Amino acid sequence: MKTKIIAIVCLLLTTSFIVPKRRENQYLINQSVNTEINTPDEALAELKAGNARFLANAMLNTDYKTQIEHTKENQHPHSLILSCLDSRVPPEIIFDQGIGNIFVARVAGNIVDADILGSMEFATKVKGTKLIVVMGHNKCGAVKGAIDNAQLGNLTQLVSKIKPAIVHNTDNNKMDETAQNNVKITIGNIVRDSPVIAELIKEGKVKIVGAYYDIESGKVSFL
Repeated sequence: MKTKIIAIVCLLLTTSFIVPKRRENQYLINQSVNTEINTPDEALAELKAGNARFLANAMLNTDYKTQIEHTKENQHPHSLILSCLDSRVPPEIIFDQGIGNIFVARVAGNIVDADILGSMEFATKVKGTKLIVVMGHNKCGAVKGAIDNAQLGNLTQLVSKIKPAIVHNTDNNKMDETAQNNVKITIGNIVRDSPVIAELIKEGKVKIVGAYYDIESGKVSFL
């Protein structure tokens, strides 16, 4: 009897110190990234890391309730993403940034106008945003509309702004090359038309980069 009691006690002591094995990435669910971003390069590194987490299905910034609580009084996003209206290109998700970490401006064809420029100036000059990303994507309907000379109400004038980016070749890469060229032209337009942003870039306080999202893989490539 005494031997049985000792055996049971030993078993209990042994099992009490066994930590259940977590599923891979289980710990990462509903955690929040509180990385302090001080420079444009650090902001860019975080976006690259965020997209890597997204691709690995190991996202960190999914505790939205906590993020709402932390940002209810103020916001200081480290980056601003100008992206397409396309529903398959949600920047907060594909960069794993959740609520409060990035500003997002979205318009078909990721083009720029005075309203978006004003928003960018607010983000960079007033709120201290350090990085502007102009992000295009493959299979973009607005780019196709520009190439096909789409005519439809106000869409006509929108796609006309993309037409200068059209590459004049007939191969299968025409849409991709046009979309990427459009990103580069938009970056040039931002710097040309916003002395505020141009000055911040000159001072090294802000960086502007291009990116290209693959809707088939989820990967963001920086141009």
